[in-house]
Amino acid sequence: MTRRAFLQVAGGLVLATVTEIRLPHPSARAITRVSWVERGVFPGSGTYTSPPFTTPNPFNSIEVSWKASVPPGGNLALAVRASPDGQRWSDWIFLRPDPHVDPLPSDGRLHAAPVLLEPSTIVQYRVQLEPGLDGSPVQLEEVELGCVDTRSQDLRFLAETPLIDGWIIPRAGWGADESLRFASNGREIWPPSYAPVEKVVIHHTVTQNNPPDPAASVRAIYAYHAITQGWGDIGYNFLVDWQGNVYEGRFGGPNVVGAHTAGYNTGTLGIAVLGDFESTAPPQAAIDSLIRLIRERAPQIDPGGISYFRDLVDVPNIGAHRDYNLTECPGDHLYEVIPDIRGRLKGTGPIVFRSKPRPGLAQGELVSVTFTPAELYAGTAVRVDITVRNTGEVDLLTQGPPPGFTYDENQSFESAGYSKIEGRFRVGIDFEGNTGIPNPFRWGLPDRLPPGQETTVTGFIRLHSIRHWRFSASLVQEFVRYQQQGVFPQDVVTLPAPTSPVPASSDPNMVYFPETQHNVPRIFYDYWQANGGLERFGYPLTEPFPEVSLTDGNTYLTQYFERARFEHHPELAGTQFEVLLGLLGSERTAGRRQEPPFQPVPPPSEPDVDYFPETGHTLRGLFRQYWWQNGGLPIFGYPISEEFEEQSKTDGQVYVVQYFERNRFEWHPEFAGTRYEVLLGHLAREILIDRGWL
Repeated sequence: MTRRAFLQVAGGLVLATVTEIRLPHPSARAITRVSWVERGVFPGSGTYTSPPFTTPNPFNSIEVSWKASVPPGGNLALAVRASPDGQRWSDWIFLRPDPHVDPLPSDGRLHAAPVLLEPSTIVQYRVQLEPGLDGSPVQLEEVELGCVDTRSQDLRFLAETPLIDGWIIPRAGWGADESLRFASNGREIWPPSYAPVEKVVIHHTVTQNNPPDPAASVRAIYAYHAITQGWGDIGYNFLVDWQGNVYEGRFGGPNVVGAHTAGYNTGTLGIAVLGDFESTAPPQAAIDSLIRLIRERAPQIDPGGISYFRDLVDVPNIGAHRDYNLTECPGDHLYEVIPDIRGRLKGTGPIVFRSKPRPGLAQGELVSVTFTPAELYAGTAVRVDITVRNTGEVDLLTQGPPPGFTYDENQSFESAGYSKIEGRFRVGIDFEGNTGIPNPFRWGLPDRLPPGQETTVTGFIRLHSIRHWRFSASLVQEFVRYQQQGVFPQDVVTLPAPTSPVPASSDPNMVYFPETQHNVPRIFYDYWQANGGLERFGYPLTEPFPEVSLTDGNTYLTQYFERARFEHHPELAGTQFEVLLGLLGSERTAGRRQEPPFQPVPPPSEPDVDYFPETGHTLRGLFRQYWWQNGGLPIFGYPISEEFEEQSKTDGQVYVVQYFERNRFEWHPEFAGTRYEVLLGHLAREILIDRGWL
């Protein structure tokens, strides 16, 4: 990449910047882009014609973007022309904003679709400005003019690349430079995401009709989307040329989400026909390939079907870009043959839908809201269950955080990283005395919610303050309105921590531990004695109390010991699993799964090493021996890390440790040769310390 800039004064300040970008490709071809930016030379009305700009090498695509404020009744008309030698000029080609690209929210910049033409070396643009009805001038801030060369220097790759399904030209076949998908640091700019195809959207590219080199046209659109727009890839899923050749677009394969219909990309298959069909009829070969492509790539779609989609009512299963956005795409002449496409796929005559899809009413209501438990200890989580019903005409769209997300008392949806997205539905919880963001605790729905259906959202809030809470619920459509606000009020009380010493209970089913001054229910005490007692679990640190499990969201009678959390599961009464140990290892390491010791490893080849494909981790040496001899899977769970060194939060010493779902093993060489050489970590104590209970 090379850059050069110059400053020129000619009746005003003109800043022109020339950027040359050469992107080498293994097939010995390149994309070269030269651009100019002009500012400060435009009148408020009248015509401005730029000087001719000359490129060092021929180009075959022109890109234009601009930033302007046009008053009511005013107009801005841009046109470009090109010349191979400065003597023979093309006609002026008038531009209009690309219907596939929204203005950038930061500055309102508009783009025109690439203008494809014969190789040229000189370009010029003209802008006509008409003031508003009240005489207010057009404020044109900036015009950027880009000349791109996507012509191939080596056409052998077209014949050498195998076709997809025997007829679709793959990305390599039209010369996609895959390096454009990655930033300079190697990060993929637009990683693929996937969704089942529900609708087919037909476009035209508003480029040259019947171009002599269709692959170069596809590369020009690729350069425009990947480089100029900064997307890192082409937005269409497929493209079709005048001869009926079909080109693979967006990288990622079947069901990959493209960028072709603003607000409706997920769940749609975007197919663009090369050309401008506003005043020209599409060729039959292109229509035939469109039909074959839809039949093979979206066979599950009923060609004659029509239904709601997102926030629109009566959307055809096979439709056009103009059915979704305010645009003329795919041009009148291509739009008028879409009923024939539906009919040929269905095996009938043309299928015509008279009415254009219309915005539907997005509306919902809260059916029920419950908080459990009504009394809990400070530092634990209250569970919130909110049932939502869609009472409108269209799907209720949603956003994060997902159900199951746990807020801390001092957090809000913004501090948790889930800022509002316009039009999306979330449930919210507020509390009496809140002076911050209204409904700070918000959760999204499990998925988009179709009309007439219900769903339940479960969330958690960890409460630290010892106080009386008055909670209420809301259903909010972000940046639009509250559908309901402050409904289903309920009281919740947070109590002092259950770690305070207590006297011995008179209940004969309680066993008292004077060492820590806590009572243990008989069912926990029997489990404690039968599975290692003091050596394995330590002393009780709390009284028994009901607690919401963050593992499954249910409430269990719970008691914390030094090294474990006991949970009573009455649904398993009479079995050996009536008392289970909490998944403390998993909970304590939930935010550490990207660290190397927690990354899965391949099966080892060494003898005397156990491998657990359930978690992708090994068990070896002293830890392996201890695991098998002291209860194995029911007591400790699967390993979730490899062995590694870690500083203990209990005594500050560094030990070799390994995490399991329910605990942490520690190697204590100072006790080598004794039964204490492997000890369980004080994970329960650490949790209580973090809560402020100890």
